[in-house]
Amino acid sequence: MRQTIAFIAKFFVVALLFAVLFSYAMFQGGFVSWFLFYAFLPFLLYMLGVLIYPTHNWKVERRLSKRVAMGGETVDVEVTMRRKVPFPIYYSVIEEYVPDSLKKVDEHLEKYRDMAKTDDFHEARKVKRVVFPWFSKTITYKYQLEKVPRGEHTLKAIRLKTGDFFGFVKKEQVYHTENKLLVFPYLRPVKMKERVYSFEQGASPSFKLNEKNTNIVTGVREYMPGDRFAWVDWKTTAKKNEMMTKEFEQEKSVDMMLILNAVYHPGVSTLSFEGAVEFTASIMNEFHKKSSPLAFMILGDEQQYFPFRQDHAHQQQMQGQLAKVRPVGRIPFAEQLERKKSLIPSGLMVMLVSHQLDKDIQVSLIKLAKKSKRVVFFYVRPYNQVTLLDHQAVKELKAHGVIVNVLSEEQMTQQEFEVST
Repeated sequence: MRQTIAFIAKFFVVALLFAVLFSYAMFQGGFVSWFLFYAFLPFLLYMLGVLIYPTHNWKVERRLSKRVAMGGETVDVEVTMRRKVPFPIYYSVIEEYVPDSLKKVDEHLEKYRDMAKTDDFHEARKVKRVVFPWFSKTITYKYQLEKVPRGEHTLKAIRLKTGDFFGFVKKEQVYHTENKLLVFPYLRPVKMKERVYSFEQGASPSFKLNEKNTNIVTGVREYMPGDRFAWVDWKTTAKKNEMMTKEFEQEKSVDMMLILNAVYHPGVSTLSFEGAVEFTASIMNEFHKKSSPLAFMILGDEQQYFPFRQDHAHQQQMQGQLAKVRPVGRIPFAEQLERKKSLIPSGLMVMLVSHQLDKDIQVSLIKLAKKSKRVVFFYVRPYNQVTLLDHQAVKELKAHGVIVNVLSEEQMTQQEFEVST
């Protein structure tokens, strides 16, 4: 209905211009008045042509250079518009509807220089191009999405604006074409320094992360990237005609669980959560490269649990979930952790990554330390927001055997994470 009214109004404007010029020529008479009428007549006819020329049936296609990217990368976009009738169009303004999720940039390490500031990395991305197609049946333009942020982004629509030479007739059409872009968190190497524990018989390390016991072979499995060449079982490989590697006892006995706090907490810096997600993705990738068994759990509004598996598809699924995760949820993290205790068997090494630390979380961590082989807590927080209560909580956690790593600007701006486990 609205489009019909707009069409009638524009048609009335063209008709009024024609009537005014024709009346002027009729009543004024003479060469000059008729010359003006006939000189302006092509423009009137062009206005009428622009008005009735259909733009709703154009075929619009958007292509992305990649559907899956890493945080901070550049994605090339190509938009192609095809039409059947080559009506001469003087100009076209093509505008991309950029979603809010893309209206910020990922500066990699630079964004953590001051984690308390978040507005510096918001960018009002505008994609608008002016083209002059004339008789061309195909209109193509390209642009780049630079420094794309982590998340699942959906490009949904493109708007076309055109009109006549003088601006009396303007047309606008929106084309709905959807493309999704999944951006994984930016990954960095993680160097894990292991603690030495003292027992009654003397001092010795409790166990070594990622170290395979090459004396006790329990079976064979398919070869995966990261496995050592010396672990290949050549006899089984020859029989099955595919690479098989030995499976050792410690691969089954030393199991670990990684838990991410994805609960919204008012007053917490947005970059604290982004840092927690990036660190989680990095440490997960480190364990995957070393073929270490790792279970993963996200506690938030939508709880996710990924059991022990080492295949590449499972790893991609976990990283994909980290790409989409947002800090939401009304139930406190400590309460959710208490509810999920049944999924955490005794004797595991449990690692928790959180952008928040309060008294309830502190109590939950101490309880968890009593049933677990080792509890490592990674606390991501801007340096100037670490309070005296935080220092006291960290000190008390360490006294109960919980290993605490505080990750602030100094740690988050390094090319490599270095933490204690």
